[in-house]
Amino acid sequence: MAFVADSGGLYALYDADDAHHAGAVAAVENEPGVIYIPMAVLAEVDYLLRAHLGIDAELAFLEDISNGAYLLQSLEEDDVHRCRKIFEQYRDLDLGLADAAVVATAERLSIQRIPTVDQRHFRAVIPESGIPFILLPADA
Repeated sequence: MAFVADSGGLYALYDADDAHHAGAVAAVENEPGVIYIPMAVLAEVDYLLRAHLGIDAELAFLEDISNGAYLLQSLEEDDVHRCRKIFEQYRDLDLGLADAAVVATAERLSIQRIPTVDQRHFRAVIPESGIPFILLPADA
């Protein structure tokens, strides 16, 4: 199976003390597949890792990208337009670009599975397909 990862889900993979760590690791190990990271998520993950775990975690994350553990996805022009529509439609959720990029990328790639700890946002946003996202580890 393939995934489009959110920053919180990625962070949980690296922080052994995070409440979601075991579930995030199990979800990825139990359902191996390509993990796509929208480029808009990178800065958020970098900030979380560096602020909470330090440079070694940041370096490990970048090494994992270099070794092919994740595939980066650029935002296409249509994705940017979709992000804007998501902002307009879900204005009250106060979504950021990283969250909207996860949704737009998942829709473009026809992927339903999102490693995330942000159930509030990703349960509320309904993809254009009308089929709700599967949030991991919560829905594992």
